[in-house]
Amino acid sequence: MLAVAPGIHWVRMPIPLALDHINLWLIEDEDADGAPTWTIVDSGFGHEETKRLWRRLFDGPASGRRPHRLICTHYHPDHFGLAGWLAREYGVTTEMTEGEWIAGTLLQRLDDAAFTGPQDAFFARNGLSTDLRETLRAEGNEFAARVDPPPERFTRIRDGEHLSIGGRSWHVVTVEGHAPEHACLHCPDLSLMICGDQLLPKITPNISVWWFKDGTRPLSDFLRSLDRLEALLPADTLILPSHKLPYRGAPRRIDQLRAHHAERLEALRAGLRALGPAPAADLIETLFERKLDAQHMIFALGETVAHLEHLVEAGTAEASLDADGVRRYALT
Repeated sequence: MLAVAPGIHWVRMPIPLALDHINLWLIEDEDADGAPTWTIVDSGFGHEETKRLWRRLFDGPASGRRPHRLICTHYHPDHFGLAGWLAREYGVTTEMTEGEWIAGTLLQRLDDAAFTGPQDAFFARNGLSTDLRETLRAEGNEFAARVDPPPERFTRIRDGEHLSIGGRSWHVVTVEGHAPEHACLHCPDLSLMICGDQLLPKITPNISVWWFKDGTRPLSDFLRSLDRLEALLPADTLILPSHKLPYRGAPRRIDQLRAHHAERLEALRAGLRALGPAPAADLIETLFERKLDAQHMIFALGETVAHLEHLVEAGTAEASLDADGVRRYALT
């Protein structure tokens, strides 16, 4: 637990995945009676180790204040996985955007068949091999395995809303692409933003088309959100990301993210020139040269579809279904 700005503390929790950590934030606050409390930003991954660490934290370094309020930036398991547990264990209220609460709650409550059936249909439409699809079907609803039952109720936060936390005004800025209604928290008084996964310093957030959002174009949404943040964040703003280290220099990082996706789009255009009409699965190696396990293949396929759909929106590619119902992309 490390102070990074007046009244704001940084906590890092483990994730049992390749990206092995998440940064969580505790903000000094008070309740309606003036008693000292914590506002927590993001819950951590839904597993027993994180629960143990929360208990140790609130019994130890953070024991001077009562956990009272949780704000979730978005619905992914490392951000929303213990929202319900924190509500039940400590009585915290949960605040998040409506789109994120709905997505996380719906996915957590689906049984294995309701989750894997449409997911498998999406994989088949995009040309994933039968063997890999069988492996992924056998895993069932992996989202539910990473998220405790969500809170039964939540308070909706909206883009442009001002939240009072610790006597300061925090502006809610919603962004799209990585998640449907991802909330960033901007505090102009402190010249900082808690940005969730939107502006990571060393890695790029996953921008994917998922089976339950087939037909969307999240890369276009993400790039538009970068434009908005660029106009909002001067270079000296302290960015508090969910992974890796806090940093300054948001405009430069935004330029790097734009350049990264431009390079990937050009790589896909080159891949389509070489292959001709092809499903997204055949183009994964164009973007991801390293060998991928089954779980990473889900993210890689989603990213590939997102970039291909951006090319379709730009008019430089087109998509059509072949006789087997596989979606094939080709340059126009």
